[in-house]
Amino acid sequence: MSNKKYIKRGVISSLSNVAFHNKAKSPLKRIFMLSEPDIKEHGVRIVVHQIKKLPKKVKEYCELHVHQYDEINLILSESGKLVYSIQLGDEVFKVVSPAAIYIPAGLKHSANVISGKGLFVADIFTNKYKAYK
Repeated sequence: MSNKKYIKRGVISSLSNVAFHNKAKSPLKRIFMLSEPDIKEHGVRIVVHQIKKLPKKVKEYCELHVHQYDEINLILSESGKLVYSIQLGDEVFKVVSPAAIYIPAGLKHSANVISGKGLFVADIFTNKYKAYK
């Protein structure tokens, strides 16, 4: 039996297909890395958002939402700062790379890029994504 099935190539997909992420055109490239259809026995979903060049005025694209599983976000940048607006419940934080954000199940949240270049990695602890307002 080959272990090749455990290696998956990322697939570029539109963020506008994700619930509560289609308010405005997103200024990033979304790379879907891993989900339930890929490897049945895992319980995680990994998506990478690549930010290369932002318009002068960045519109919010992620609405406040909630889901019933934990999530960890990583904000990473090699050249300069990557800055995000992170809302957790009623609080809004300006988060500068490098940073990690833990979002427990049931906590309303949103994440919108403000400035910079880099990667925003979403590690979601389920293999089936479903969000609610």
